[in-house]
Amino acid sequence: MSTNRTLILARRVVQQMMADRRTLALIVVVPVILLSFLGILIRAEPGKLVVGIVNDDQGVTLVGRAVNLGDRLAEVLGGFEEFEAEVMTASEADRRLQDGSADAVIMVGPDFTTQVTQTRHLALRVTFEGSNPMISDRLRTIFERVALQAANNFVLVASSPTASDLPELTATIDARYIHSGPEYDTLDYMAPALIGFLVFFFVFLLTCVSFLRERLAGTLERLQATPIRAHEIILGYMGGFLLFGLIQGAITLLFTVFVLDIHYAGNLLNIFVVEVLLVAVSVNLGIFLSTFAQNEFQVLQFVPLVVVSQGLLGGVIWQIEDMPRWLQPLSKLMPLTYANQALRDVMIKGESLLDVAGPLGAILLFAALVIMLSSRTAGRATI
Repeated sequence: MSTNRTLILARRVVQQMMADRRTLALIVVVPVILLSFLGILIRAEPGKLVVGIVNDDQGVTLVGRAVNLGDRLAEVLGGFEEFEAEVMTASEADRRLQDGSADAVIMVGPDFTTQVTQTRHLALRVTFEGSNPMISDRLRTIFERVALQAANNFVLVASSPTASDLPELTATIDARYIHSGPEYDTLDYMAPALIGFLVFFFVFLLTCVSFLRERLAGTLERLQATPIRAHEIILGYMGGFLLFGLIQGAITLLFTVFVLDIHYAGNLLNIFVVEVLLVAVSVNLGIFLSTFAQNEFQVLQFVPLVVVSQGLLGGVIWQIEDMPRWLQPLSKLMPLTYANQALRDVMIKGESLLDVAGPLGAILLFAALVIMLSSRTAGRATI
């Protein structure tokens, strides 16, 4: 083995890399950007949850004093830092559960204290918004503690010479869900966003590399010497790449639903329609950005900058509402944000395409924009 020959080869590689300023810039800039996002998101304080309480309890009189277990329940709820407890009317609670501005509502009927007194059982009626099973599970655990605290307080208040003869007071959670249900878990919540992210990632990478190879092979240069127009080139390539993108999207969806056996509420066809629009954005974004790459290594550098950043800021792992306020507008500029929103609304809430018309419209605007940009850059798509 010749050390000198090895060093000469290594020096040649270094010289080639040093001559490629664009690649050097990507090597330095991309990790800094992604690490900055990660540092901000990991250290960001999660947004507070909202728990409503509808308290109609009339209370009772025990051992010479008025006892209102509903009021005591509200006091206990107000002592938790994990959420904000708000007193609501029944109509306000229903509205806020439906629009997602409340995560759960505890309903206390007018005879709540009376029933607990007679049955020696505290049944806490809770309605969860339910679109995020992780939040519902966390709140349910807290509510179990709330019920026990309220029950223990009631026992102390109701103490009398005959209290020892009474059966022990028990507490349970009587839960219902607006969306999803107790059978939903973390994977069910993450699956829609992971489907969107993986489809976007693989289709973007496939399109970037394939379109770059067409440029390296001189195919685009020869096409530009014919009467075919730039937008026709883009639409033709888009049609070809779109087919394989849709196949990949269908495989990802079907595997997630039938092999991973996730729970979902929406129509599979509606889910696939959202995927189709996302694939259209990904294909054209790949065509557009590949015109700025001179080799496949530069294409790979686009992946963390374009795809991973959207995975961090698009609501895949962190909820956008929990991000710092100044970072949230950046999330609104990413197509994956709207795709994740639409996929979750369809798969978890069971909404129709009309219900998610807003996010779908945003995805269509992104698709139109990148088609226009890729058509404009097609004329310079040569090495």
